[in-house]
Amino acid sequence: MTDINTNNLDPQRFTFWQPPVGHVVHVGADQKPLSLPQIPLPIKSVDLDSNPTDNAVGEGLYDYLRQFPDCLHNTAYAELLRDGYSHFLADLAVHAVMLDKKEVDPAYVFRKLTYLKILRLLEPENVGLLWQLAQGFYSLAMTFTELPQVRNHLLNAMRYGQDILKLQPTDQAALNLLAEVDILFGDYPAAISKLRRLLEVLADQSIIDRVEVRLESCIEIGFPDHPLVDDLESVGEAMQLYAAKEYRLATELLERLEEDSYFIAEFKSADFLCLLGMCRNKIGDRAGAFDALSQVLEIAPDHEQARATLESI
Repeated sequence: MTDINTNNLDPQRFTFWQPPVGHVVHVGADQKPLSLPQIPLPIKSVDLDSNPTDNAVGEGLYDYLRQFPDCLHNTAYAELLRDGYSHFLADLAVHAVMLDKKEVDPAYVFRKLTYLKILRLLEPENVGLLWQLAQGFYSLAMTFTELPQVRNHLLNAMRYGQDILKLQPTDQAALNLLAEVDILFGDYPAAISKLRRLLEVLADQSIIDRVEVRLESCIEIGFPDHPLVDDLESVGEAMQLYAAKEYRLATELLERLEEDSYFIAEFKSADFLCLLGMCRNKIGDRAGAFDALSQVLEIAPDHEQARATLESI
């Protein structure tokens, strides 16, 4: 008897279908029989009447994994695609490569990372995939418009970086990236340990010099009174306040950060100053807005938003 469960992550589009015991689908050009496991399978609701067609099973798995790559049974779903619907995985790989060619936009980056997550389910020890995921999430965390989600992105970067070190304990790129994540979370002892491990395996003197400077900075800072990720989240909160037209609250947050030498030394940027200038402009502080926006153009002369706001003042 067919067991249908509508309690899932997207009940409007998908329904979980429990295959009957011994249920077989026929896949591929040669219609090879494939037994379905005894786990709930996501089927697009429009394709489910009683038992779904063989094609509907593959399409449901593919679309559901692309939307929820971290879902329960994700590895089993990916293995089903590999064993019976490999053309979907080929399509996934092609899309991941194509997204590499597009301009760096957070939406495209996140989509690519989702596809890489699915491919990694089938190759959990593929260091190349792990590095793309770790570096991708770190880059996403450092993207200004993604600061409201900075903590989640950093935790993902840390997760995949640590998976690399489990496989290759002296991987230089992973040690460096994880040290930077530790710094952002305020765990300087952990960062110092990783940078020292990194120095033990480096051969390029120019890189050694840069790592030694970073290490000395960490030792000098020691134990900060708060982690930098808190400040980055505050910038993200200010962006959301600005979007909600809470300009005064947004300005107060940003000006507090502007006075924090620890934060400014690490993250003074054109985008931060532009947001500060725009907030000041909205609350009538024309002089303060002019000062912040002028600094933006000193750092990034082609910053269009800053220039347009400055001209309006």
